[in-house]
Amino acid sequence: MRHIEIFYHVYREGSISAAARVLSVSQPSVSKVLRHAEDQLGFALFERRKGRLFPTTAADELYRSVSDIYDQVSSLNRAADNIRNRRGGHIALGALPSLAFAIVPPLVASMRQENPELSFDLGTLHSDEVAAGLIERRYDLCIGFDAEFDSRIRCQAINSVELALLCRTGSMDNDNGVVTPEMLDGTEIVGLRDSGPVADRIETYLSDMGVEPKVSVSAQTYYIAAELVKLGVGPAIVDGFTAQRFAGDDLEALSLAGSPTLPFAALYLAEAENNPFIEATLAVIRRQFG
Repeated sequence: MRHIEIFYHVYREGSISAAARVLSVSQPSVSKVLRHAEDQLGFALFERRKGRLFPTTAADELYRSVSDIYDQVSSLNRAADNIRNRRGGHIALGALPSLAFAIVPPLVASMRQENPELSFDLGTLHSDEVAAGLIERRYDLCIGFDAEFDSRIRCQAINSVELALLCRTGSMDNDNGVVTPEMLDGTEIVGLRDSGPVADRIETYLSDMGVEPKVSVSAQTYYIAAELVKLGVGPAIVDGFTAQRFAGDDLEALSLAGSPTLPFAALYLAEAENNPFIEATLAVIRRQFG
């Protein structure tokens, strides 16, 4: 690793003296390690011309691999520093995009208020990534819509949310904030692509109600869908959390008559059942959203 570090910086800086300054070591020590690296490799990495260093063709080829390794090692060092500096505990929290908007910010703010030294890594993921994310320990806890998982994963039901219609303010006739599904038949709407259980419930709902809107544009993220609605492309059927998140002066969230509910839950590994940070997080989620 020392050979890699020295070669990386000499190659990038273009001189032994500059590399020594970056590494805060002496020039002779850099020269010594570089010569040792060349001896072990069996070929020259640099040529001297008029007092300057020029990388050889072999060095150019080697640098591409060395650069990747050096970046990974730097990332590892940063991760180790982060772990070393954690004093109040740490939680890697994942959530589906629709739930992340509404649940994660107030959850983190509340927990940080109670424990200012508690740290978080936050991420969004799709429903089909939840199990792998937990089992591979990329996340300690995930927030998703209720689903069946294997015995390695615990699923704690929190609450449920209905579907809603996000539309431009005043653009849809409604009865006290409620829209009937018939009003959407043949209407151009913004669809949501790859949105997992939400898309499944929307499709089932429209099919059961016997209506067929025209999906003029499909968006992969809720931010894009909301912006399209705001610009007049059409309304969008979303979960209630997303609708409330984006409702404001320009957009309104309307209830859909006969809407199904989407149960949402907190998920974690069975072996982490008694983890105090998981338990504390579950308590706050239930208090705020149960």
